Amino acid sequence: MEKMKYFCELFEALPRCGPGENEATRRAFSALDSLPEQPFILDIGCGPGVQTIALAKVSNGQIVALDNHQPFLDKLMKKAREGGLADRIIPKNISMLDMDFDEHTFDIIWSEGALYLMGFQKGLRRCRPLLKDHGYLAVTEVVYLVPDPPAPVIAYWQKEYPDIKDVRTRIRLIYDEGYRLLSHFTLSESAWLDSFYLPMEKELSRLEEKYEGNKTALGVFENLLSEIAFYKEYSDYFGYEFFVMQKAE
Repeated sequence: MEKMKYFCELFEALPRCGPGENEATRRAFSALDSLPEQPFILDIGCGPGVQTIALAKVSNGQIVALDNHQPFLDKLMKKAREGGLADRIIPKNISMLDMDFDEHTFDIIWSEGALYLMGFQKGLRRCRPLLKDHGYLAVTEVVYLVPDPPAPVIAYWQKEYPDIKDVRTRIRLIYDEGYRLLSHFTLSESAWLDSFYLPMEKELSRLEEKYEGNKTALGVFENLLSEIAFYKEYSDYFGYEFFVMQKAE
């Protein structure tokens, strides 16, 4: 639990909790059509809510922002109030594993970099009954970008996320689970570096100085620096894919 304290201190200081960028959020949203004037949206694992704010602006909808870490929700609602969007966002502190919404509730379910915590297939199955007929699901999921990634990449992801698959395999699963794929695209390198890892490097430098001599804290920070270095070396072989789909009949 002590390690988690330092992990949380870092991530609470970051603009995002994972790769992403507003341009990608807007691009994914543009693939949706025949929406109501004010769609009802669920953002699963919203974190500090950069994409939640972007969704509120582009959708004119009402958004339930779900996360189980209250400081992230507090940060989101502060930004929402500053942007005049607080009346459009409903924060809900609950784990995605404990969602208790009624079936056929949402026009759109959104999840950037979070649904993997449930497992991609389980996430698709859990979200489908919560969507209204012909509702939309948009998620980012880490994938292999090539059919034969090198051994160090396979070894890394077998440890970090054994369920990782390539894009084609994920698309087959989307159809198998009762969705129609509308669009998919790979997040840019900027979404990883400029939006996530470079701000993390800056905060890690600050925190390493703050916790000099604290072996537990420095171990946490060293692991994250190794993660950044791994991405920089092997980013040709894996990335985040944005999948935009619609609930099929």
